[in-house]
Amino acid sequence: MDLIGMRPLNLIIGIVITLGLAILFGWSQEYAKGRKALKICVWTGAILFLFVVMCFAPFDVGPASWSDVADGIMPDGYMRHSVETSISVDKDWIVGETKECKSYPLIPAIASHLNDPKEAGYAAASFHCDDGPTHMVTVNLYGRMNQPEHRIAYWHCTREAQAFTCRQTGAE
Repeated sequence: MDLIGMRPLNLIIGIVITLGLAILFGWSQEYAKGRKALKICVWTGAILFLFVVMCFAPFDVGPASWSDVADGIMPDGYMRHSVETSISVDKDWIVGETKECKSYPLIPAIASHLNDPKEAGYAAASFHCDDGPTHMVTVNLYGRMNQPEHRIAYWHCTREAQAFTCRQTGAE
């Protein structure tokens, strides 16, 4: 079995299960203290269990490869989210141009009264970039979606042919 070729989440789940079993049955039990053979058996059994689960598990979860994990996370540490939201767009905003934008995380009273209720702190309800009219468009976000501890989130938004891409630059 090629561990590096496994789906990352499956490998992580297997390792966590193995360590959990070993700790539960090998280290935490009072009767196992000083019994080296018992600890070796428990570790061997836990590792064997890991390989059986990994070989015969009927499920595949998580990204398909380690490169997918790296592709999904930008250098700033944010993952990509694609949402349909409102953004103010002035008619002179050309494709490829970037503007400084703000969003205001939702307060609880507003979040619960929306047609599509959101969590308090949802920061992607609308983006304010200029004095233009607002439009409902697809926005690819690289930033935190829920920020209940902030009043304002700051973004660099770039207009693209079919969507907008906004990267979070800060918050207060």
